[in-house]
Amino acid sequence: MTSAADTETEVDDTGTAEAPPEPPPRLPTIALGAAVALLVAAASVAVWFGVSWFNAANDDGLEYSRTRDEVDRVARAAIQTMNTLDYRKLDQGLADWSDATTGALHAEISKLSEENKQQLRDAKSVTSAQVRSSAVRELDERSGKAVVIAAVKITVSTGGGEPVDKYQRIEASLVRTEEAGWKLDGIGKVPYAQPGQ
Repeated sequence: MTSAADTETEVDDTGTAEAPPEPPPRLPTIALGAAVALLVAAASVAVWFGVSWFNAANDDGLEYSRTRDEVDRVARAAIQTMNTLDYRKLDQGLADWSDATTGALHAEISKLSEENKQQLRDAKSVTSAQVRSSAVRELDERSGKAVVIAAVKITVSTGGGEPVDKYQRIEASLVRTEEAGWKLDGIGKVPYAQPGQ
C-alpha cells in the first residue's frame, strides 16, 4: 500500500525526492489557435470578395452602364466633329464627317457635289466646336439605338471676320453598326434661349 507522500514525490536511486514535472507552457497552443482563427477569417474574406467580384462581373446593370458611357463618348466626339469645318481643309473635314456617320446622314455627306463644296469654300467659313456637357437620353441596347443631347459652344468665323461664339443644344441619334460600333445617324438643334437674350 502506498501512502500519500509516495504519490506526491518520487524518490530516485540516490534517495532524493524529485518534484513532479511542470505542465508545458500554454503559449504555443494559444498562438496555434489564433493562427487557425486568422486563416479561417482570411479564407472567408477571400470567398466573399470572389463571390462579389463574380456577381459584379456578371451584373447586367454594369454592362448597361459601360454601354451608356461608350455611347456618350462616341456622341460627344461625333457632335464635335460635325460642328467643326475649315474651308481651307474642306476635304479632310468632310472625310471626318463621313467617318463619324452612318445611314442617311452618311449618304447625304457622300452626295455633296463639287458645286456644293465650292460654295463652302467661297463662304470662307471656319467653325470649331466644344461639347460642354452631354447626357444619354435614350438607350436601347437590344435594338442598338440611342439618343444623346449636348450643350455645345461653336466658334464661327466667316469670310475672314472675327470669330463669334454661339451656344447650341444638339440632339444626336446613334445606331450600333456591326463593323464600327456606334455611329451618328442623325443630328439637329434643340431650340433654347441663347445667353444674353
